[in-house]
Amino acid sequence: MRNSFILISLVMVMIAFSSAYYAEAQESTLPTRASRDAEEGTMADPLQTRVSRDAEEAQALQERVSRDAEGTVSELQTRASRKTEEDYIKSGIALAMEGEYVKASADFAEAIKLSPGNPNNYILRARAVFAGVSDITKVDENFSGITYNSVNGRATDAQIAKFDLAIEDLTKALNLNPYSWVPDFKDASNAETYIRRGRVYAEKGDHDSAIGDFSKAITLDSRIVRAYNGRGNAYTDKGEYDKAIADFTEAVKLIPDYAEGYNSRGYAYSLKGDTDKAIADYSEAIKHEPEFGAAYNNRGLSYIEKRDYNKAIADFNKAIELNNQNVRAYIGRATAYAGSQNRDKAIEDYNKAIEIDPNFARAYLGRGNMYAGKEEWDKAIADYTKAIALDTASASAYNSRGIAYANKNDYRRAIADYTKAIDLNDQFAIAYNNRGVEYYARRDYNNAVLDYEAALKIDQNNAVVRRNLEEARKAQGR
Repeated sequence: MRNSFILISLVMVMIAFSSAYYAEAQESTLPTRASRDAEEGTMADPLQTRVSRDAEEAQALQERVSRDAEGTVSELQTRASRKTEEDYIKSGIALAMEGEYVKASADFAEAIKLSPGNPNNYILRARAVFAGVSDITKVDENFSGITYNSVNGRATDAQIAKFDLAIEDLTKALNLNPYSWVPDFKDASNAETYIRRGRVYAEKGDHDSAIGDFSKAITLDSRIVRAYNGRGNAYTDKGEYDKAIADFTEAVKLIPDYAEGYNSRGYAYSLKGDTDKAIADYSEAIKHEPEFGAAYNNRGLSYIEKRDYNKAIADFNKAIELNNQNVRAYIGRATAYAGSQNRDKAIEDYNKAIEIDPNFARAYLGRGNMYAGKEEWDKAIADYTKAIALDTASASAYNSRGIAYANKNDYRRAIADYTKAIDLNDQFAIAYNNRGVEYYARRDYNNAVLDYEAALKIDQNNAVVRRNLEEARKAQGR
């Protein structure tokens, strides 16, 4: 373009020079030419013709240069409006930091289109998808790390579909490159990607695949405590508490002030039935991280196990102080209030939990139990029905609603609910006993005996069931 403008300038100089020359020539030859023209007639001056032609060519050149300039400007504007891979990554990270995970996923997808061979783009999209369906409590700077709670109860089909998308992206990242790069130029080996995929498998409920990924990460780098913690959590979910405790112990050996490791080990001890060791580990976690809400929540639950409701309430109060949107803390405190027979306070906390998360089935189940304790059967049935709608696999909700129907003398619906509870959990001794009670009330002693026997086979030390069985057998023999 610069050469074109120089050419125009030269032409214009030439035109100016030619015009001046022509004017001078005209002035010096005018008398002679006038008389010659008068004698010979007018003839076209060759110089004027050349100057005119040069001017026309200069005009054409200027028009062409102008068109080229317009085209170049248009092209530059198009390029300026076109986003680069880096633009999409930055935008996606910013959106993720704001909790806009769906929009962030879309930006990372655009980055993948522009650079399908970059494993980091797949990792970013996987993490955005995962964050969108998990209970995220904290997102680190530049979306380089997330802290989350597991999903409420079993993963839904929609959540599982999202988890599968995240797994697909992380698998793609692993296959593309033995090393993946995360934002802020932090180098991460495949061990980190295996840990991420292991977490997704765990959330999906595929504990064996999760254990496999965490084990692979440990093989690649035996110093990563999060791999031990993740595998320990997967073992906990499988009910293999000793293996879980061994992994959590290894984690806190590597980092003695690793609060998450103590909290996780405490939970495994709790499920194993060792409440005192659980409380000790939760306390250790709190010592190293005084604002660890989950540890306060878990310790509160362990205090409930020991029926120390005041300490439990104090821990839940602290958890709520740290995060007043902590649904689990409100549920825990409601349970502690229920244990201390303060049903109205419990209902207040269940109400708050439902306000925060209207789709939390356990809150409706708990509130229904409080209404049942107050013999407000219709309210109880309404809450149990809502809990069942949110979690159709809840044997406890069916059993509880059966009790409410029985107290309204609706034996048909009571037996139907107990039966459904047993279908969902064939080891539910209380449901067998409750259905036996209904059969006995209807003088169906044979079925009553069968149900009491099934209940006693599951819970051999249950004195109430044993006494019910004896009564049913007496009635059967009459």
